[in-house]
Amino acid sequence: VFSALVAGGGFKGGHVIGASDAKGDEVKDRPVYPPDLLGSMYELMGIDTNATLPHPMGQVARVTPTEADGVKVAGRLTEIM
Repeated sequence: VFSALVAGGGFKGGHVIGASDAKGDEVKDRPVYPPDLLGSMYELMGIDTNATLPHPMGQVARVTPTEADGVKVAGRLTEIM
């Protein structure tokens, strides 16, 4: 469980996304993973989050990782975009 404060840049203010259990140990509602937050920021900046980047070894390097890359994602933060 983590928390982050975002302001400006197209994000709507005054909202809380997700919830944790009483101890803050486990996600209770609406998980958010770091790539979800990063992808939301990129999207608001007009960066194509599905684009790939050059890689010196010819591998696929995405702007934001996906589940296909073995990363957990729960989706963009559309509630505040």
